[in-house]
Amino acid sequence: VRSDSKNMNNILRENIVKTLHLDALSATDQEKALLDIGNIIYSRVLLRVLDTLSDADKDAFDKILSKDPAADAVFVFLSSKIPNFEDVVNNEIAVFKHTSAELIKRIT
Repeated sequence: VRSDSKNMNNILRENIVKTLHLDALSATDQEKALLDIGNIIYSRVLLRVLDTLSDADKDAFDKILSKDPAADAVFVFLSSKIPNFEDVVNNEIAVFKHTSAELIKRIT
């Protein structure tokens, strides 16, 4: 499952690089841009799902954040508590890509 997740991440990264024309950047600048994009999507996902958690799950979430705030640990927890979590993540990626691509079209 872990290799499938990494494979999916690579596909998403390549897709984002092509969609947003990041391939014109150096490898270092691409990594920085992808990290920033990942942080934006991560924040958007959290904003969408945190209100759906029960109070007990919110407490458990806070404990996870205090022990291991890495995105992998957070996503594992949230996917165990939110049945459609993967759909939420995919939707936020799609919305970000669409919005960004539209912005790029307008400014170029």
